[in-house]
Amino acid sequence: MLFLIDENTTSSIRTLFEEKGFAAECVKDIHELRGQPDEVVFDYAVAKQAVIVTKDLGFANPIRFPLSQLIGLVVLRFPNEISVTILYKEVERLIEGMEEQDFRKRIIVIEPGSVRSRRLP
Repeated sequence: MLFLIDENTTSSIRTLFEEKGFAAECVKDIHELRGQPDEVVFDYAVAKQAVIVTKDLGFANPIRFPLSQLIGLVVLRFPNEISVTILYKEVERLIEGMEEQDFRKRIIVIEPGSVRSRRLP
């Protein structure tokens, strides 16, 4: 399973997913995606069968995006002023023990101290 780390999220999250045994790419490192609208990132994720990892709630908007086409979506809901170290440690702690099937066809919202999950349409 591939995780696509959105531009608005620290690149170190990529390392975290890789350490958990998942493949991951960063939008920042993909020339044709860098600086592009969310629709381009969404289409890339659908084509690559990737789970989008983002801080952008817009990706969860079913009016804007056909969510049934996504493999999965992880939304990180943390204050902008949180340090990268704290964000990394919190996400690491909360995804500990999660496996591929836990992300498949789900929207997962990770917040300080909690994880919420629901099925994609």
